[in-house]
Amino acid sequence: MDLEFFDSSSSLSSSESDYEFLFVSDDEVYFEDRTRPKNQNYFETVARYNDLEFLEQFRVTRHISNNLTIHFEVSPEFNDTTGGHGKIPAYNQILIFLWFAGHQTASFCDVADGFCITISSLFRVVRPLTHVISRMASTIITWPNEEEKQETRNFFQMKGFSNVIGAIDGNHIRIDKPSSDPDSYYNRKKYFSIHMQAVCDHRNKIKSIFIGFPGSVHDARVFRRSPLATNLEILCQENVILGDSAYPCLRNLTTPFKDNGRLSRQ
Repeated sequence: MDLEFFDSSSSLSSSESDYEFLFVSDDEVYFEDRTRPKNQNYFETVARYNDLEFLEQFRVTRHISNNLTIHFEVSPEFNDTTGGHGKIPAYNQILIFLWFAGHQTASFCDVADGFCITISSLFRVVRPLTHVISRMASTIITWPNEEEKQETRNFFQMKGFSNVIGAIDGNHIRIDKPSSDPDSYYNRKKYFSIHMQAVCDHRNKIKSIFIGFPGSVHDARVFRRSPLATNLEILCQENVILGDSAYPCLRNLTTPFKDNGRLSRQ
């Protein structure tokens, strides 16, 4: 699949990346209180959204949603979902999925009611699209090529860091309390989660991702068990990625010096 799928040709400005906005967190402040759709003609309302309003609600640009629709329509999972309110076109399914995925506090009932579909129809939207988008990861999330590495190096060089091609950190994907071994999934932030490790470039584009460890597992252990750690020297060569103090300091992974009270500014 062409990487143009997530390019920035329709971003809000030439300096902003579509991919960056795919991962806007729930901590972002919204300009209006539109916590969920509220009428049967919501899809008509969406068509009238400006670019910023669309981004606020669906966490991606229209350009990405349109390309997701194109990809979905040619996938084996696609068929016009039927439910209590008739067939759901592919683009509408994409909007429903994006809204559901981007509002973690909304229940299935909330989303189904907001879009005027049945809960069973919502399941038939979410499940196949989850598979479709998951399959796309290997073609969309790729380690930077030489041109991309140079661009990132140039950016970090201006900030005083040499040979940096990305930054690594962990995050948590909130889940319901598991029936099996729930304590392993209870993280330090006091909720149940699955751990996600990601490397991003200077534009916040994710270039490597590793998901699956229970939320209680420390960032350093997740890193040690990840394919990235195994292949770090090959992937980075003479370059480095930046990490916080949770990560080990390695030849290709630069972390902060521990402040024992004797650190100089240099």
